[in-house]
Amino acid sequence: MDAKGLMEKIRERFKEKVLEIEEKVANKIYMTVEKEALAGTARFLFEEIGCRYIVGAGTDRRSANGDFLVTHFFSLDEEKIFVVLHTRVMASDPQLEVESITPFIPPANFAERETYDLLGISFRGHPDPRRLVLPDDWPEGLHPLRKDFPHDFRPEPVEGQAPKRNDPPAGATVLPIGPFFTVLEEPAYFRLFVEGETVVGCDYRGFYNHRGIEKLGDSTLTYNQTCFLAERICGI
Repeated sequence: MDAKGLMEKIRERFKEKVLEIEEKVANKIYMTVEKEALAGTARFLFEEIGCRYIVGAGTDRRSANGDFLVTHFFSLDEEKIFVVLHTRVMASDPQLEVESITPFIPPANFAERETYDLLGISFRGHPDPRRLVLPDDWPEGLHPLRKDFPHDFRPEPVEGQAPKRNDPPAGATVLPIGPFFTVLEEPAYFRLFVEGETVVGCDYRGFYNHRGIEKLGDSTLTYNQTCFLAERICGI
């Protein structure tokens, strides 16, 4: 299947739900669908077309377009086709939410939780909507990657905001690893749920380091400064 064939399949299935679809660059399909069609389109790409889910993201476009953009990225690896799936969430909408795709695309779990933490877009039906990126004492309702959130603002700590830890399955034992451990590149806390030597589940808490760097890159740093800082962090 080539990109044009995939675009035709999408148009045929979702018709007027597809607001825009274009192959802007060779083998890169950019499409925008109605908010109610986001989950269905993602499921179609993942289950019927066989696309691999890459990552999800959110963008604050209120100053230019009066909306937030929710984006999921997919690829057809063998055909080398990428699909960028957008939907708009209007800032005037009293419920800033879209349907979660995590129930049928589990790798979207962290991406959706991160988008909520940083931008305040919630994902209806998410199986585990706990805090992921924000510190344990960060006030509820403050979303630091919004454009109107000052990069140097430090809110007063609030107790009781830490996410509740998941309980292990019945009969399983908890094996804690971290937050500091020899082979970890940065602090992270894993609660492995084990039955004998078999891992049957895991609860994760991370994002202890590098908080605020994306905000700096989005606000005060120049392009060259952002690249320099990213290279220092990644050890390039």
